[in-house]
Formats: sequence, C-alpha cells, structure tokens
Amino acid sequence: MKDILIDKARGCLIGGAAGDALGYAVEFNDLTNIQNKYGHEGIRNYELDAKGVARFSDDTQMTLFTAEGLLSAYASEQDPSPENIQKHMQEAYLAWFETQTAFQLPLSSSWLTHVRDLWARRAPGNTCLSALSDLKNGKQANNDSKGCGAVMRIAPIGIFYATNSEQFIKHNSQCTIDLCAKVAADTARITHNHDMSTLASVFVALVIFECMRTHVIDRLTFRSIIATALNKTLSALPERAKSDKFVAIIQKALDLAGSTLSDYEAIPKLGEGWVAEETVAIALFCVMRHIRDFEGCLVAAVNHDGDSDSTGAVAGNIIGTILGYTGIPEKFRKDLELHDLILSVADDLVGASGEMQMKERYSLHLPCGIDENLKFISGMKFTPENITELGPDDIFVFGSNLAGNHAGGAARVARQRFGAIQGQGVGLQGQSYAIPTMQGGVETIKPYVDDFIEFASNCDQNTFYVTRIGCGIAGFKDEEIAPLFKDALKLYNVRLPESFVRILLGQS
Repeated sequence: MKDILIDKARGCLIGGAAGDALGYAVEFNDLTNIQNKYGHEGIRNYELDAKGVARFSDDTQMTLFTAEGLLSAYASEQDPSPENIQKHMQEAYLAWFETQTAFQLPLSSSWLTHVRDLWARRAPGNTCLSALSDLKNGKQANNDSKGCGAVMRIAPIGIFYATNSEQFIKHNSQCTIDLCAKVAADTARITHNHDMSTLASVFVALVIFECMRTHVIDRLTFRSIIATALNKTLSALPERAKSDKFVAIIQKALDLAGSTLSDYEAIPKLGEGWVAEETVAIALFCVMRHIRDFEGCLVAAVNHDGDSDSTGAVAGNIIGTILGYTGIPEKFRKDLELHDLILSVADDLVGASGEMQMKERYSLHLPCGIDENLKFISGMKFTPENITELGPDDIFVFGSNLAGNHAGGAARVARQRFGAIQGQGVGLQGQSYAIPTMQGGVETIKPYVDDFIEFASNCDQNTFYVTRIGCGIAGFKDEEIAPLFKDALKLYNVRLPESFVRILLGQS
C-alpha cells in the first residue's frame, strides 16, 4: 500500500509541474495564436529553454513551498494546532516571496531557498506578491481576490493528510479530513480572501485527498469522489454565499465532459481559468474527459484562451494522483525542471524519506539530499575580474560611450571577444551589452542602468556579467556607481562585481 501512495504522491506533484510547464509556454496566448504556432492540436510537447529544460511557473514554486510549510509545522511539534500550521505556511510563503523580490542568499528558515533554480521570477501573481508584501510588513492580506493563485498551490495538503493520519496526527481532536479542509482554507486565505477562492482550494485539496485513498479510479468513481469532496467542502465552510455558483460550475464541467462538444468548444463555456472556480472547472472537465490519458488531459487543459499554466497545473495534480507517477509518459518526466527535487518532496509528504533527511530539511532547514549543483555552493557568485570567455547564454555588460567607440578597457574586450559593434553605444550587441558612462554625471548613467535591469529581468535564460562600468576610463568611484544597481540584486541572472555588492550590502 505504501508503494501505491508514493506513486500517487509523485504523480500528483510531477503531474502538476508538467501541466504547469506545458501551459507556461502559452499562458498569455489565445487559442488562435497557439494553434497558429503549434498546429490545430495546439501545444503537445514542452518548450525547452536554451539549456534543454522545461521550466515551470510560480504555480509549482509555490506548491513546493506549501509542502515545506506544512512539513515544517509537523517537524516542530507532533500535533500542531491549525494556528501554528498557518504560521509555518506564512513563513514558507514569505521565503518564496524573498526568492521573487530579494537578494539571492539562502534563508535560515527555508531549505528550499538553498536551491538556486528557485530564485527565479516566473510570472508571479500580483495578488500573491501584494498579500505577502503586506504580511512581511505585519499586515494581513486585505483583498477580495478570487484569482487562482491559492488553488494552484494547494495539492500538497491533500497528499499529506491522506497519507499521514497515523504517523503524525495522533492527538488532534479533529478527524483527518476535517483538518485537511481547515488547513486548506487557512492556507488559501493567507493571500486570497474571496469565499470562492477558499471553496475552490478546499475542494481541490479534498479531491486530491480522496484520489490518494482510492486505488483504481474510473469516471464513475471519479464522479463519486467529486461529490464526496464537494459535500465535505460545503459542510466544512461557513461561507455559503458563493456555494451555489461553485456547485453550478462544477456540475457544468461534468455535464460538458459527457457532451459531444470537442475540448476546444467546451472549455470556453467554463471561462478562461483566471479565477479559482474556473480553474477548477476546466481541470475537472479535462480529467473527466481524459481520465485514463495523461497527455490528453494536459493538452486539453492548456490549449485555450486563458490561464494555461494554472489550469494545466491543477488538472495535472489530479490526473497525476489518479494515474500515479508510473502512469505519466516519459516525455513529460524527461527535461522537467527540478524533476528529482519534486519527487523528493513528494516522498517527504508521504513519510517515505529517511529520518535524517526530514530532520535536516524541515527542522534545521538545510538542503539535505539534493544535487550539489542546485545549492548555493559557497557565498555569492560575482563577476570575475577578468573575463576571457563566456558560456552560450552569458552576456558581458560593459561601460561604453554614446558614440560606440569601443577602444579601451572593458569596451575593447567586448569588441574583440564578445561581439560589441563599433559605433553602437547602447544595448545588446552579440554577447555583450553596452551602458554609456561618459556623457556626464552619475545621473546621466542611471536611465541606461534602469533600462538594462528591465531588459535582464525579461531574459532569465541569460546570465549577465556586469563589469565595474564607469570606474575605469570614465573616472567614477565604485561608491558612485554601485547604488545604481540596487534593483539588480533582486535578479537571479545578474552577476555584479564584488565591490558593488559589498557597497550595496553595507559591507565596504
């Protein structure tokens, strides 16, 4: 039985990440544009980055941090109260918030922040960012958002409570499924205060809960699981104002799944997935329509006009739990970003990992059991003093003049080695990027630095090596130029000179 639970948990998290990654490539495209690019069936295979990796979005990032928050709560005490669980969830989400907004250094409160590849902005939702910014400043989220930013990260709660009732939950007065619903509701409200978001999040957690506990699931069984989860959701929550609308869209999804309409015709009738109830409805439609076909489910879930990565993620969580990891085609496992790490977190959720790993990860918050290449090896990585070669995705950032006369210093290196164009004084050229520094005071340099930072933030497949621009021939001091790059500290893909970093951190 344990092997089945492990397979289902792995299927849930990998399935969600796979749907997220498939949909992330087309998230902001409508169906017509998707079909024009990929053919009538739409996107069916991963879009790989320059390193051959299928990247997932903030949906999977936050799912991993949900798991960390929950497991940290149970590592701290045997039977934490819902209030203590929520505190750990808040701490985990604030750690994720740091990976989106802060200087890239691991946090002592989160082992996931030791994973370099999680320090990347992948179109994070504004509601989540705003709510966590408030939380960081000691205020609770103050919004009425029913966006899908809560439901798309909720799956680990269903996995955990379906599999750990005996190991972890021994003295709590609430039964396991009630506790699952309570924690899911509290977790959703950390960032989203609308009743519909809470309903949707609890419902998906309970669907995952029931799918984890059911070995073989066909359409009839899945319909029964939906009914059980829906009834439990409605009885567990005092917010009934929106329940009729939620029940109606769930029923509509099931009716459409049994209709003769094609996926492309049916899904628009449920919406676009930007809000919680639509995300859930689209996911349920796709799972019910393609209950034994992982690829068919994901392809249907992401090829529409709306929030493709979130509908893909939730559909992937559910179909992955039903079919298990062994039921996911190899093409969706291969090349998936942080595949092995996701498997490891799934094992943690079902208590299948070693005691030492669990203790080091969730009590001590150390990156036990992950590939050394994913860790922050030792301190910060700065721009080397002498750069003689670059990787294929690396960019050399140098100080120039508006005339583009690349005659000396780093500009000469850029022209001789990295494709800088004589006569071009600003912007990307070859494997180099020019920032003018010789047209006046520091205030004249700042707009060009701001343009560079914006450019780099939209090119996270590249790594930018910023030299000590303006501190050579132009005659400025590091203390004058470094503050211009303050916002670059937030970017995972920008390397700065060590002198700049020390000045920005107040260590010079």
